[in-house]
Amino acid sequence: MARRVFLSFVEEDIQLVNLFRGQARNSNSDLEFYDFSIKDPYNSENESYIQQQIRYKLDLVSVTVCLLGYNTYRSPWVNWELRASARKGKGLVGVRLHSSSSDGIPSVLRENNAEIVNWVHDDIIKAIRRAAR
Repeated sequence: MARRVFLSFVEEDIQLVNLFRGQARNSNSDLEFYDFSIKDPYNSENESYIQQQIRYKLDLVSVTVCLLGYNTYRSPWVNWELRASARKGKGLVGVRLHSSSSDGIPSVLRENNAEIVNWVHDDIIKAIRRAAR
């Protein structure tokens, strides 16, 4: 059963993020979710407006999946998205894009006891199911 998921990531990882999205759309893959993340950046420099739009997206999902690259943990926007998700009671999951301990983990994932998994379909599917509320 597919879940509604918000993907949180940094722009430098967009190629891997798009591969991850593609695998979820592949009918031969067991990884299945509806992606409610932001596909195109908002055409605004107004932080309040951007936050409002992201909050709206978060209202539509049950889980936020943070795609962890080498520098994801440093992103103020990723950290804001994860905190906003946690405040809304959404499940949190971290997926290591490189399946490496070099993929830094944002502190908010640790603070909320989020499950962190490598990019292994079965592990991701199970983590999303467990995190969905």
